Amino acid sequence: MSSASSPDDETSTDLQAPQPPYAPNPNNPYPPAGQPPARAPVYQPADHVARSSDYGGAHAESRYSTYVDADGNIIERRQQVYHDENQQRANIRYWATALIYFVLGVLEVIMGLRWLFRLLGANTDNGFISFLYSISHSFVAPFNNIFNDQALGRQGVFEFSTLIAMLVYALIAWGLVSLINLLLRPTPGSTGSFFTTRRRQY
Repeated sequence: MSSASSPDDETSTDLQAPQPPYAPNPNNPYPPAGQPPARAPVYQPADHVARSSDYGGAHAESRYSTYVDADGNIIERRQQVYHDENQQRANIRYWATALIYFVLGVLEVIMGLRWLFRLLGANTDNGFISFLYSISHSFVAPFNNIFNDQALGRQGVFEFSTLIAMLVYALIAWGLVSLINLLLRPTPGSTGSFFTTRRRQY
């Protein structure tokens, strides 16, 4: 008499263990039978965002990009560029004004010393006084004989020509600075434009 077989007595079919993906081999490019081929690499999306704006002579641009490299690392890159024409004009205006006032200051000091030493009747045989009078003469000569210089004592002279020269050169410097400020004045912003570009790659 045969007895009924239980589920435990049934012989189960052996399941084949999953094989790892085939790694490419330069010497054998074909995978062995029954082994799945290697998976193709999956490329992640890459974002590229660019923003630019122009307003009143100022240009600003920013770029942002992100992508995933071959090792799975997320790479982010940011770049910002800013160019302001008004600031560039201001720098040129500053240095030009400083140079003009520096030259004016040197001339005013030289002619001021000349006027003072002429007023006090300094000895012209002195080397410094002789040098001072010689370098300042070319700047004062165009204004001689506008007014008669007044003699004070035996050697002192009140030079109107030196004072007039100091005043005229100061006015010329002021005029040049005003002209530079006019030519290099800031440009007021009347219109503005803003752009945003986005590009996505897969």
